[in-house]
Amino acid sequence: AGTWRGGCAIFMRALQRAFGEDDRQVWVADCFAGVPKPTSPVDVAAKLDLSAERIPWILASEREVRDNFSLYGMLDRHVRFLPGLFADSLPNAPIEQIALLRLDGDLYSSTRDSLEALYDRVVPGGVVIIDDYALSPCRQAVDEFRAERGISAALEQVNWTIAHWRKPF
Repeated sequence: AGTWRGGCAIFMRALQRAFGEDDRQVWVADCFAGVPKPTSPVDVAAKLDLSAERIPWILASEREVRDNFSLYGMLDRHVRFLPGLFADSLPNAPIEQIALLRLDGDLYSSTRDSLEALYDRVVPGGVVIIDDYALSPCRQAVDEFRAERGISAALEQVNWTIAHWRKPF
């Protein structure tokens, strides 16, 4: 959820093929119009405006992402696109089970919407990766969600911005 130009999703598809997991799906969810303007009180208070209006290079269209998948020979019927704001596209998305959930929504609202819509679909033992944990609104969304759900699985920092946890069995 949140793909920018598709790099991590392309890499995930390549790994699936390399390990003989060709029949798995890669879902690419994004509004494909850049990061939305902040609207939640948390995002507004943090003055976290990463919108395309302010930062035009952050915009990547669905066509651009599809072209990038094609460039690397990774666009096939197992790559599925979910365009739209996460609050609109994810709750009713036809995704049944998720082995790896990677969130790159930057904002509190995008992160929270993604977790609310998709966490229950993560299989036991599945991994949740938070790309923007260094951003205070994103971190707040993750920490609140984990606290409300009683998630005690260790949240491990990968580097200065990325954190992850494994959903308990």
